[in-house]
Amino acid sequence: MGEEKRKVYIAGAHSRGRTLRAYLEYLYPDLEVEAFLVDDMSENADTVDGLPVRLIGRDLREEYPVYLGMRGVNHEKVTDELLDVGMKDIIPITVELDRQLRNEYVRRNVQDKGQVFMMIDELSAGE
Repeated sequence: MGEEKRKVYIAGAHSRGRTLRAYLEYLYPDLEVEAFLVDDMSENADTVDGLPVRLIGRDLREEYPVYLGMRGVNHEKVTDELLDVGMKDIIPITVELDRQLRNEYVRRNVQDKGQVFMMIDELSAGE
């Protein structure tokens, strides 16, 4: 039997949060997203991609890290809401971190298919 996976939450259940889940679970096989967290259920389904969507503050495990999978303009408001309900480990996905995760996801995905992957700037550096 395999070891227990590290559980995390992603705040944001739309395209950025869903994409972040794909990156994290692919790049870190020992990690599993427990749920998407939102501050308003009116614009969200009860589940997204097979995961529950939960309202911030309802039955959350305070020890789980929360990744902010949303536009940066919303980070401060959602961080405050998460802190107010006792969440301690909040990781904002900045433009730079998103770029790093995306690039590594694509690199590994291509390599896992047995293909060669190079960034454009790596191609020009070899000349």
